[in-house]
Amino acid sequence: MSSLLRHRITAALALALALVLGAAACGDSSDDGGQSSAQTGPRTLTIWLMEGSAPPAVVDAVNAEWKKAHPNDTVKVELQQWNNITTKLDAAFAGSSPPDVVELGNTLVSKYAAAGALQDLTGSRGEFENNQAWLQSLTESCTMDGKLVCAPYLAGSRAVIYRKSMFAKAGITELPASLEELQAASEKLMATFGSDKRFSAFYFPGKYWYAALPFVWDHGGDIAVQEGGQWRGTLDSPESQAGLTALKQLVDCCSRADKQGDELKQDQAFAQGHIAMIVANGWEKGVILDPKEGNPKLEKDLAAFPLPSRTSGQTAPVFLGGSDLGIAAKSKNQDLALDWVKLLAGTKFQTQMATVGGVIPNTTTLLDLHADDPYLSVFDATAKNSRFTPTSPNWANVEAANILPDMLVSIFTERATIADATKEASTQITETLNAGS
Repeated sequence: MSSLLRHRITAALALALALVLGAAACGDSSDDGGQSSAQTGPRTLTIWLMEGSAPPAVVDAVNAEWKKAHPNDTVKVELQQWNNITTKLDAAFAGSSPPDVVELGNTLVSKYAAAGALQDLTGSRGEFENNQAWLQSLTESCTMDGKLVCAPYLAGSRAVIYRKSMFAKAGITELPASLEELQAASEKLMATFGSDKRFSAFYFPGKYWYAALPFVWDHGGDIAVQEGGQWRGTLDSPESQAGLTALKQLVDCCSRADKQGDELKQDQAFAQGHIAMIVANGWEKGVILDPKEGNPKLEKDLAAFPLPSRTSGQTAPVFLGGSDLGIAAKSKNQDLALDWVKLLAGTKFQTQMATVGGVIPNTTTLLDLHADDPYLSVFDATAKNSRFTPTSPNWANVEAANILPDMLVSIFTERATIADATKEASTQITETLNAGS
């Protein structure tokens, strides 16, 4: 999810930047230090972006502007798939010629930063537009041991997508402004439509941990805390358990989603017409309305509102998903890479990403771009109250072990009590995050 700087980087500036990087590299023990500035002749900059992260027209425009400053060099953008990206990144970073720029899901950054695969951008932060206004959660994902290891790229925030006609038929005239009101509205919807055995007022698949975390955070809980250099899982805290108890009450009453399933097909399920509400990213509306797999007839019936807090009038903190842009530490073209990332992360192209791609830009200064869009503006607003997973290099291992999904499935299927399930998960999280320390 991309953006772009307004000012053109002249050849003189590019040369000056190369000299600065070369001088800095002289004091570095890395074998790769200084290679980018020392090279002569045409060079090729290789970029790995994820499929669907940016409209092709935006990427083409970034490349065209970059080319103005580097007329003798070439940029090559290669699209990657999420389902095998970790394997490809592992192999690429282990080699001697990784891609120069990589798009990383924000929960993957710490793994590769800890391995030394990403260039330290701390000294270059001031060159990025809006760097003091970057979204907090994305900034946190790019920060490790006080160093900036990537640049925020784009964000994805969740809210409640709902059917206006179903709310009207159930007699719900005002959107829920608290968790208690959300529960009451869900119960009304179940009373109105529940004779349909496929109906869910608040559709919630059992493994959907991204949507479960807001309930934990809203009650004052968290996944883990760091104390004295060690992590401690805290999903078994009274606050975390209270949040999961509130979620279970909502699921028990008002969701007929698979309690052992995930959210990957929830948009297609929503499109079938038996669901009143889902917790989803803003872009999922396009999947719901897709002519092939969705239902375009629902377009005028869809709207969104923020997931409400237990405190009336406030919203629950949401998990801020998204992507960051990192420069490979072994890149031989770090000067070219920095120029390209600065463009994509800057005002001009972040604006295009928001207006053309419908994503949340990387800076709070652009969150009003969707102000006139009653749907997308909801998701921009939720991004202002967002949280992130623990910034540990071992967090990717927590995800790989399915600790959070397994805990939720145990709770929703009542294989274990909330107390027992959260205790086991907290123990596993503690062990996993501290492994190797």
